[in-house]
Amino acid sequence: MKRNISIPCRCDGVSRRDLLKIGLLGAGGFALPDLLRAESAAGNGHQGKSAILIYLDGGQSHLESWDLKPDAGETAGEFKPISTNVPGIQVCEHMPQLAKQADKYCVVRGVEKAIGIHGIGMSYVRSGNRPVPSLKYPDMGSVITREFESPRGIPPFISMPVSRSNSTIETPGYLGVAYSSFTVDDNPNADDFQIRALNTPSGMSPNRARKRMALVEQLDTAYRDLDLANDNVAGMDRFYAQAHDILRSKNIRKAFDIQSENSAVREWYGRTNIGQACLLARRLVESGVRCVTLDFGGWDTHRNNFGDMKDKLLPPWDQAVAALLQDLHQRGMLETTLVWSTGEMGRTPKINKDAGRDHWGNAMSMMLAGAGIRGGQVIGKTDKTGSSVIEEGCTPADVAASAIHAMGINPQKEYHTSTGRPIRIVRDGKVIPGLFV
Repeated sequence: MKRNISIPCRCDGVSRRDLLKIGLLGAGGFALPDLLRAESAAGNGHQGKSAILIYLDGGQSHLESWDLKPDAGETAGEFKPISTNVPGIQVCEHMPQLAKQADKYCVVRGVEKAIGIHGIGMSYVRSGNRPVPSLKYPDMGSVITREFESPRGIPPFISMPVSRSNSTIETPGYLGVAYSSFTVDDNPNADDFQIRALNTPSGMSPNRARKRMALVEQLDTAYRDLDLANDNVAGMDRFYAQAHDILRSKNIRKAFDIQSENSAVREWYGRTNIGQACLLARRLVESGVRCVTLDFGGWDTHRNNFGDMKDKLLPPWDQAVAALLQDLHQRGMLETTLVWSTGEMGRTPKINKDAGRDHWGNAMSMMLAGAGIRGGQVIGKTDKTGSSVIEEGCTPADVAASAIHAMGINPQKEYHTSTGRPIRIVRDGKVIPGLFV
């Protein structure tokens, strides 16, 4: 039975933002060739690595997920810890499926110095760089797009705002719009799910679309004859052809055809928005997409923290992520696929008058798996109330640097802004000791 989980709004009232960053066909022509052109210019050709990044917009409570404190007195909360399939590791009782997969992931409980403000806090997590007014840093998905090539007809970077409740959205930052994501704004749990960007505009027949493409090619050729020295014009035919490949690609259409998936598999992931998004992410990575990001919002639990966590947030997320890890493992894909699930901050040990927990940047937990991450371990430790880190502390920059490293990219590699300024991918982050096999 299909379930749509109602997600509570974040404290600042920002709701999901509808957007489609890369338009394939329309009155303005193609935007995707810019992405393909830039990807080709990168030409680094890394092989075999992909990433599925799950952002829990609003700030998941570490105290009701990965780092319970049952002996903390009045700050302990209502939930109990349960054992996992790894001796000595416990998680929340409302995460029974992830408890069975603990051998596949690492819990980083020692994340500190996060930013306890939604927008800039998530920007820090997504890029690994603390935001500054003078520069926009690229999200990890854009970095992966810059470094990796994808098969013909396959977009390198796809984002799915499952239930976005955060004002922060993917940004290519100083890398430029060519490294933006292809955004899937449709609900993969809907019976009529389809990718509008892969369809011709309303009222346009396939024959008319082909004629439009032919006209674009004629114009490109004419401009190329006028200015053969212009690299942008000279290469335009090839990049428009690649964009057209995506429109015609049977592989990407097949990957998006989630209705063709075995019904038992769909139930395994959960007939919820996040469940079907995680299943679709696996299908996309399997087809050659290099990075898929999912936003699952509603974790800003200032009110009714325990009710919302128990009834709306933890169960669908637990089922979806556990199925994703097990499915990737069974298909032999986990070794080459990074899975990272994180919010932008933790929550206060103190329970407020509305039975909620507020913003807390001093301590939080993240989960990482795959791509060389050593599963079945916990890194870091907080004090008896979960207020601060007391062992093996690390920052969001360190986790981002480690995730970039897992993809086979040097996090200290330098890029250049449009003005020629050299910038390291992750400015201050270091790879976390002990995280990798």
